Amino acid sequence: MLKIIICDDDDFTVRLIHGLLEKAIEISKTEARIVCKATSGADVLNYIHKNAGPYLYFLDFDFGRKELNGIDLAKKIYQYDTNGKIIFVTSHGEKGMAILQSGVQAFGFIEKDPSQQSMVASLVRYLKMTVPAQCRIPEAPALELPIGIDETVCLALSDIIYVDSVKTVAHSICYHTFNGSEITVRDTIEHALSLLGTGFIRCHRSIIVNKEQIVSVKNGLVKLSNGVMVCCAIGKRKELMELCLEK
Repeated sequence: MLKIIICDDDDFTVRLIHGLLEKAIEISKTEARIVCKATSGADVLNYIHKNAGPYLYFLDFDFGRKELNGIDLAKKIYQYDTNGKIIFVTSHGEKGMAILQSGVQAFGFIEKDPSQQSMVASLVRYLKMTVPAQCRIPEAPALELPIGIDETVCLALSDIIYVDSVKTVAHSICYHTFNGSEITVRDTIEHALSLLGTGFIRCHRSIIVNKEQIVSVKNGLVKLSNGVMVCCAIGKRKELMELCLEK
């Protein structure tokens, strides 16, 4: 688990970076947690003195006249956390040269940008650089479904409850999700089953269900975890009942 510390003398900036980092952690699929948010270098030093690292730090460069500047704080951090990595977040891109000339080893620089999207992209890049690929959270298997001209939607397999043919629209099927959304695409049940894989089973000529979402089979109907009842072909009832018993 990657442990992260944020430090900036402006509380609003601390909260902003915290929110952007949360987004970046989700996007990068990184096993990471923000463990300390501080508005002074003293708070950071007090925290790491009591809690062993290593940490990934996001530090402001200029903390005001009464505080250690980013360079001095970085030097003190490395005394406690020799394996820590420090990224300076600054409004002044030219400060990066001053940091390099000071001899402080910086892992990277991020310029405070009105475009939060740009900052998130930078945060994602550094998170991926810090955490080896094998330590990242694996992405859930998903389908990319075409819903229009040059438009697709990505749907996690675990979110799909069942798929059925759309009787009112020729050559179309509908993906029903756990949260109640419905996504209709031009496709066939046969092709959808080949895409969905072994976690799904065809219970009727026009219906595919997620094996994990089957609750019971009774009176020719399959009850799913969201309460929906779908038809079950006679030849499939025994197989689906056995799946229920296995669960």
